[in-house]
Amino acid sequence: MLAGTACVLSWIALITGLLMQVDTGIRIALATAAAVTTEGTFWLAALLLGVSVYQARQRLWATLKRRFAAK
Repeated sequence: MLAGTACVLSWIALITGLLMQVDTGIRIALATAAAVTTEGTFWLAALLLGVSVYQARQRLWATLKRRFAAK
């Protein structure tokens, strides 16, 4: 719950920063925080659910590649 809250708050901060047109350095810091918290939440959820993150990502990328390669 805490990881999800941190993730959502970091994305809200990024969107707010973009709307407020903050400096590039702050944008990079906000985007980095959003990316790190999202990745951490993803790994934590996988750990708690017992799902292999690597296998899930591998299947996702394979599906996306097949879908876009066919077009």
